[in-house]
Amino acid sequence: MFNKIKHLSWMIFLIVIYMVVYHTWFLNLEILTSGDWIFFFEETMSSLRLYYFTLWLGDASFGRVIVDVSQAPTYALYGILSKYFGLSYALSERLIHFWPAVILSPISSYFLLNKLFKNKAAVVTGILIYSFNTYFLILQTGTLTLMAAFALFPLVIFFYIESLDREKLVYILLTALSLFIIISYETRAGYVMGIILSMYFIYYLLFINNKKQLRHLIHKFTVGLVPAIIAFLLSSYWIMGLSHSGSLTNSDLFHRGLFGDGFSNILYSITLYQSFWSGSLPAVFNPQQIPIYYWLIPIVAFLGLYLNRKNKIVIFFGLLALLGILLTKQSGAPFPGLYLWLYLHLPGFDAFREASKFYPLTALGYSVLITGFVAWLWKNWKKTRMSVYGKYFLTILIIAIFLWNTKPLITGEIGTLFVTRTIPKDYIVNKDFINKQSDYFRTLWIPKVSKWTFFTNIHPEISLIDIVNIEWKNLFNSFLSDDNSNQAQQTLSFLNYKNTPNLFKLSSIRYVYVPIQDKANDDDFFVHYGEPRQYYINSLNKITWLKKIDIGTKDLAVYENENFMPHLYITQEKETIRKEIPFEKVSYEFVHPTQYSVSLKNVKEPFYLNFSESYHPDWTVYVGDFAWWKVLTVSEHKDSMIQIPDSNHFENDATLNSFLLSPISICKQIACEQNSDGSYNIEATVYFKPQLYLYLGGIVSLTTLLAVTGYLSYYGVMNIKKRKDE
Repeated sequence: MFNKIKHLSWMIFLIVIYMVVYHTWFLNLEILTSGDWIFFFEETMSSLRLYYFTLWLGDASFGRVIVDVSQAPTYALYGILSKYFGLSYALSERLIHFWPAVILSPISSYFLLNKLFKNKAAVVTGILIYSFNTYFLILQTGTLTLMAAFALFPLVIFFYIESLDREKLVYILLTALSLFIIISYETRAGYVMGIILSMYFIYYLLFINNKKQLRHLIHKFTVGLVPAIIAFLLSSYWIMGLSHSGSLTNSDLFHRGLFGDGFSNILYSITLYQSFWSGSLPAVFNPQQIPIYYWLIPIVAFLGLYLNRKNKIVIFFGLLALLGILLTKQSGAPFPGLYLWLYLHLPGFDAFREASKFYPLTALGYSVLITGFVAWLWKNWKKTRMSVYGKYFLTILIIAIFLWNTKPLITGEIGTLFVTRTIPKDYIVNKDFINKQSDYFRTLWIPKVSKWTFFTNIHPEISLIDIVNIEWKNLFNSFLSDDNSNQAQQTLSFLNYKNTPNLFKLSSIRYVYVPIQDKANDDDFFVHYGEPRQYYINSLNKITWLKKIDIGTKDLAVYENENFMPHLYITQEKETIRKEIPFEKVSYEFVHPTQYSVSLKNVKEPFYLNFSESYHPDWTVYVGDFAWWKVLTVSEHKDSMIQIPDSNHFENDATLNSFLLSPISICKQIACEQNSDGSYNIEATVYFKPQLYLYLGGIVSLTTLLAVTGYLSYYGVMNIKKRKDE
């Protein structure tokens, strides 16, 4: 009992230190946003994030396959907390991302380091090294999904070491569950964790395991493999879904070139120094000089490895640090071709277009090695006054390097997520204006969306600068001239292209905005596109098919495109941007981002059902009594549901979906309601077929999760009861 109180006291002491450092995150519930960490209105969270268990997300642009669907458990939690518990976004983001990224790091490190070294001064030193290295601090300025995942790394390793050593089911399940939580925060972090566990497993079998009999090795192999199998089963929902959508291999995420060679080299890697770290506001894309005192870090790490060379686990973390150094230097010498070779040949490695995500390997390795160095000091330097003073001096010096890194966080000099933000009133006015409208339309922002843009599933946002480089890339490139106009000029001149009005019409774009030049909240991006804000406004004022409107905003410029199409509608001809085609509205219901129910009334002649989401071959139309589980065996349910042939699905020249339907042909296959004039009423469903496999995988995932948490709960209750009896 005394030992538990002692451990708890140390953890509380550490958490208090961290709460002081991150006081901006703990002592207020103001808005925090920076970089990739954007803000969401409560209306967005309650209406949108509940649908995050989906392979298709339609909240931005024209919709996309959501390749980060593995994060569904964490993001869906935002919607649950907002819709059912009334929590603000600020409190939800702290509970789900901010506070775990801070609190889990010292707790997680404590478990691992305290197992390896019992000296508390050494353990605290290692915890501070892992938490307050410059790479992790840079991550905390805008990439909290990764940071929350990395905070759990030492705990997963601790559970895995215990699993192999003690072979207890509870540790095996805890390893799998914590690995699944990491994946739910960030898939790439799960990949890095998989590398670490694989390395340790092989190292354990070769160098730590003393029994070499075949039966024993097979047993250990099984124990070591089971956590990975369970984590795989827990992840079945997104693995099965993405594998059937083609996105695991065809996504742009896996086909990008390497980036960042100029921002990394062997010196940054060895010193565990993030090249953008300046000691204040991050110097993004501007590599900084390494302070001379940072060279103490690799020196004491090497000494820790040498002094603990008989400890096989310490040797493993030395190898881990070496691998981290080799990877984070990216294409720098030595072995300049190593990273590129892995990028081209190792499955999954092409998700890492730059190498910084492997810094945790070095951070973990150094935290253990330096903890070993300090533990050796406190064990051996105690016989003379000079040696006692020496161990205090070196320990304090090492701690001071990493504590000094926290200064800009405490003072707010680092800016980013460590200063609070205020929503400009105009964006609140716009949110209320958009939210009160029930019909479907998109909002287009020029040149790009603001961090305060309001959007939902029925009011998606679009950045013009993005769609002309992605969805409308071919159209835009065919329009471009060979003059010397800059990016802003070329993008805006595209709005004067003769077919652009029809393009906007088919794309369901109703409102066009020029955002505010919001310098106070670090939301001024006009400087990056070649022209001042007023240039965009002047250009839009000249476009005759856009009407400037007043919605009660002072600075936010708003234009309306009155000629916009519904999300779903029918035409007698194949839709095109080259001419005006008469259309008819249809009655439809949004069920899920992957499912729309459509009522087609009084149809007789063949027609096109048009759907303004990005074309994907797996969007399919089903007619009849739809149920998602029937999709798998639709040919066996011709009496209740049929599928429109894939050959009747087209990509129109707005890069959206069109389906050719023949009522007479359909109603020969399935019972339809026929009207007195010979026309038919048809009930159809537009469905994204791979969602079926997410549901099937979800059954596997949920069953596995219930089994794992059920056993852990049972184990916990029985353990408490046993202790009470004793």
